[in-house]
Amino acid sequence: MRPRIGYKKLAAVGVAAVVGVASTIALTSGSASAAPVFGYSGYAFGTDVKTGIANSGPQVVSQISCTTDSSRADKNDLATANVNDQAIARTVTTDTHAFNDARGNGVTSNATAADIKLGSLLSLTGAKTTTTAWYKNGNLYYTGSTTFASVKIGNLSVPNLLKAKPNTKVAIPGLGYIVLNRVGGVKTSSGIYSYAQAVVLHATVKNQYIPEGVDVAVLKTRAEITKPAIAMVIGDAYGTKANVDKLVTSGPTSYQATCQGTEGKTIRNAVAEVVIPKVAYVGAVYTTKYGVVGADKASVNFTSHVAGVKVGNLSIGAIESSASAWKTKDGKIGLASDSKVVSVTVGKKVYTVPNKPNQTLEIPGIAKLTFNQVLRQSRYISVNALVIDVYSLNTKVVVGHSAAGVVG
Repeated sequence: MRPRIGYKKLAAVGVAAVVGVASTIALTSGSASAAPVFGYSGYAFGTDVKTGIANSGPQVVSQISCTTDSSRADKNDLATANVNDQAIARTVTTDTHAFNDARGNGVTSNATAADIKLGSLLSLTGAKTTTTAWYKNGNLYYTGSTTFASVKIGNLSVPNLLKAKPNTKVAIPGLGYIVLNRVGGVKTSSGIYSYAQAVVLHATVKNQYIPEGVDVAVLKTRAEITKPAIAMVIGDAYGTKANVDKLVTSGPTSYQATCQGTEGKTIRNAVAEVVIPKVAYVGAVYTTKYGVVGADKASVNFTSHVAGVKVGNLSIGAIESSASAWKTKDGKIGLASDSKVVSVTVGKKVYTVPNKPNQTLEIPGIAKLTFNQVLRQSRYISVNALVIDVYSLNTKVVVGHSAAGVVG
């Protein structure tokens, strides 16, 4: 098992700036007559909390991220998926896989759980959700559905909800309400994505299982396929992520990714604040993504913005990062990244923030800080504005992550 789980104007892509993209830009030439490619992307989560609370990241994750490989697949399993230290879903399995066969080119994502339970308030057994998106003969299609073996609300069995109609809302006394079989699909100029969620728990009153005001999606799937294009765009952005060794203790916040761009629109994802248990308090977080995919050009830009971070006596000011990638019809490829950390203080002591990539700063007895951590490959670039290694907790916190690339 393995839980794991965005601008200065660029002449090549015409993206309006939120964070200046100022670092190295490299252009490489490729074939001007490269064959069009398909992009496959999808995921399946056991649980996903939709607000910035402890343990807020996706759990039991299977994911393929914008690949042109039609044989790509991933799967995962975990005995229990927890939210707020409560066992919400048990015996969870997830898988997502691409295909290119008689059905066409597409992606299917599945998630199952032996049971989903909130004490005596709600019991759902034999839950399965699935979604598929595919392209065939110039057309785009999708399906999505959820089924249950049994549904029990309080002490009452409700057999007519075993195959609930899409987006069925049900009141749950002592919790708020749930939405069963949340499904849908969105067709764009460059492709289609579909989604399905077995159940979304909405806590609107105080209860012992989920903090009031929090929404939890259980068994969440997504499948995405692009039309043939000059290249696929990849990348992601998030505000924070924390782990001890290889164990994720707080998943990506305000996470965004893409495979088919955004039709030239900037999409924003935000949370008010994040608390990483026993490690850090993080202020407001938001990320943006922008991308286009077509026969003549493919481009993508991600940004990440964090209001500030506190780790004990260590206070860090606003943190930002951005990453961009593009490919044009003549085969030229460009990459760019940038990041900024406003300030670092411990008590009344102010530290100078390095302004070059991959620079470190030791805060004796507290943490090691790495600024503008850049990873660059021929068609992909990622940047972490700040990485905090907390000595006493053996914990690494990544703050302000953006990444972008092109495939094909």
